[in-house]
Amino acid sequence: MEQILLTKPNGYEIPCIAEFPDDLRKLVIVIHGYDSSKESANAANLMQLLPEKGFGGAGRFGVIAYDQPNHGTEQAASEPLRIEACLDSLACVEDYLAQRFPGVEICYFGSSFGAYILGIYLITRPHRGRKAFMRCAAVNFPALEIDDRAKALEPVDLFRLFDESRPEDVQFAFAHGECDSSVPVSAVIEFTERFGYPLTIFPGEEHPICTDPASPVRVAELAAQLFG
Repeated sequence: MEQILLTKPNGYEIPCIAEFPDDLRKLVIVIHGYDSSKESANAANLMQLLPEKGFGGAGRFGVIAYDQPNHGTEQAASEPLRIEACLDSLACVEDYLAQRFPGVEICYFGSSFGAYILGIYLITRPHRGRKAFMRCAAVNFPALEIDDRAKALEPVDLFRLFDESRPEDVQFAFAHGECDSSVPVSAVIEFTERFGYPLTIFPGEEHPICTDPASPVRVAELAAQLFG
């Protein structure tokens, strides 16, 4: 595993971890959820499964995960948590990949709050990637009762953003646990039906989608199918 430290234009730093196989054909940016980090179980599963398997001959994947602002235990923890700061971090990671691996396709994997940030990013910021996998996406983040830090974010309404300016250049796929108590599956059903995106519901699964040991593998497979 490679350790990478990026510096944002504002001087704050972004610690990253990555797996880049020698024969990689695609790059996946993992955007973690609220109160999580680049070392999340989800990121660890993707770093193990995507570079090793490639799934169905689609080609091997390089995977990078990073700490969002005010998350993790390293440098990023000191940056205030704001929507723009989160978008800046994702842009910085994407720019790094484009410079290091010119011409290699970039894809996105957002989890929960990370998927919410990814949705905003793909509408409001320039982006090279055209495929986004949304795991347990917090599409209703402004309505969730979390903590005062989340309220200070001044979160935006993702439904409204997509109503006003859906990113037509991006292919989305969603996966969600049927019994998710953090982000109700009903919100994601409403979102995907309104905007016409595919949704895979995992029966009996909660927010992490890992009760069944086969579920994380299936999530990685679904992502790999989207990324192609």
